[in-house]
Order: sequence, then structure tokens, then C-alpha cells
Amino acid sequence: MVGIRAKRRRRPLRIALALVVTFILLVFSREVSRAAHQENAARQSENLSFGVMATNLLIQENDLDAQMAGLLTTGSHLSRTAFALQLSQLAQAVASWRDAAGLMKTPVLSPSLNVTLARDTLRRANAYDTILADVAQGLSLVGPAASAPAPSLGRAQLSLLATAASWGSLRHELSHSPGHVTLGVLSDASARLNIPQYLQTLAAAPALAPTRDVVIGAVQVQPAPFPAPVGTLMLAPTTTMQVQVAVSNLRVIAQPVVVSMVLTPRQGPAQRVTLTSTVAPTSSFAFDSHRFAVFPGEQANFSITLEGDPAAVTLVHRRNYLLIVAPLGLG
Repeated sequence: MVGIRAKRRRRPLRIALALVVTFILLVFSREVSRAAHQENAARQSENLSFGVMATNLLIQENDLDAQMAGLLTTGSHLSRTAFALQLSQLAQAVASWRDAAGLMKTPVLSPSLNVTLARDTLRRANAYDTILADVAQGLSLVGPAASAPAPSLGRAQLSLLATAASWGSLRHELSHSPGHVTLGVLSDASARLNIPQYLQTLAAAPALAPTRDVVIGAVQVQPAPFPAPVGTLMLAPTTTMQVQVAVSNLRVIAQPVVVSMVLTPRQGPAQRVTLTSTVAPTSSFAFDSHRFAVFPGEQANFSITLEGDPAAVTLVHRRNYLLIVAPLGLG
């Protein structure tokens, strides 16, 4: 009887213990399920966010590829300025990819498709920089600085072909992951062109031929001249005249220039100075100022001559002045 009663007392205890264990298992299973759901939700959010960023970048890369191919194959009808502008816009677009690739590397997805696309984007940016630099050099235009060490043109095109092909086989990697992201392809139209041949055609196009035009933009004289008729420099009594010349390049081509300044007094030897520089396309450049010895009461001829290098009749620009330095005691 005692054994039976003891068994009866232990039965509710076992039932209670079983209920507790069951409850714990249910809670644990629920937490595991919730954690798994939260993890899936987090991965889905990361995958979808990456999908938006990657799609935007892929569109940009494919648009540039089409524009690059179009510029090479049909750019001969553009003016030199318009061609240079489009080339500059393409270079700026490529530069922006590097920032986008840096942002795309984190957080690392599973599988790490974002790291792959970031790496391929940087490779393609370097390749396009090489192509743009070669086009600019072939037409004597200012272009982007190629990456160091810069790949050859042929290697740059092979890099574009290789990354487009490898991306094509990897772009589905997230299709079975949370978010079911499938990304677009990378185009390679410009990589398949015979770029040296198209460059020859572009270089021979009359509309793209480089033309030169330089002018004297400004002349600064110290001490500042008094108001006087055009072509006359009237100075207060002084023993030195300091002159600075600024020149302007009016064309889309870097132009070497030579500036000559000659002070020819009515008595005594002439003073001459020659300055040289290369002025960047559509920009201005101010030479360092130069001092000339003068004296109170002096009259002289002062000339400034700007020439393009190599010299050409159409690249000569002159300014001639009558220099009058007031005598001492007159002001």
C-alpha cells in the first residue's frame, strides 16, 4: 500500500516536470524560429538594398559603355569642343564608380556578390581610364590620368570582356537567397571595337582637327600708371617698372607660348626678356613679373609680343606702348 501511494504521489511530479520540459522546448523552438526569421529578414533587407545599389551601378556602367562606343564610332561629326566635353563627362562618370564600389563592399553578403561586383567595377574603371586616356592622347586633348601601373589598351579591353563574362555567370548567386535578387548583365560594346582604327578616323576628321589661338589677356604694371591715352604708360617718378603678363589659350589644345618684352629707351641699350610656358586648353596663365630699370624723365618704347610655339603668323599678338616716366619734382 505504501509503495502504491508513493507512486501516486510521484506521478503528478513527473507530469509537472514533463510539462515544464515541454514548455521550455516550445519556448526554445519559438525563439529559434524567431531568430531564424529575423536573420532571414535581415538578409533579405541587405540583399534587396544591395540589389538597388548594384542595379543603379550596372545601368551607369552600361550607359557609359554605349556612350563610349558611340563617341568612338560616330564622334567624327562633332566639333572639337563638343567631343572634348563628352570625353570629360565620361571620365567624371568613371571616377564616381570608385566611390560607389567602396560603399558596396559592406556589409559582406552571403554569398559575397557585393565584394565581387565592387572588385570588378574597380577593374573596369581602370580599363576605361586607359581607353579614355588613349583617345585623348590620340586627339591631343586633355584626358583622365590612367591608373598606375596603367594597362595597355589591349589589356584594358580584355579586362572589360573578362569582367563582363565572369559577372554574367555570377549575377544569379543571390536568386535563391532571401530577397531573390537577380542582377542585370554587363555590356562590353566598347571592348569589342578596333579602337586604334577608329582613332585614326577621328584624328583625320576636319571638325576634330586641333586649331591654335592665343592672346595677351592682361598686362599689369607697377607702379600703377596714371590715366593716359590708349597705348601710353605714364608713371610717377621711379627707378623700376614691374610688368606682369597674362595670356589666354582660346582652344581645346595645350599650347606652348613665348612672351617677349622689350624696353627701348631713346638713349641707351634696350632691355629684353623672353618667357616661355605651355598653357592648358581653354585656360589662362600669368607669367612671373619682371623688373625693368627706368629713370625719372625717361621716354621709351615698350613692346610685348606673344607668339605660339611653333611660330605662326596667326599666333602673334602684340601690344606697343609709349612709356613716359615723370621727371622728379613733377607729380
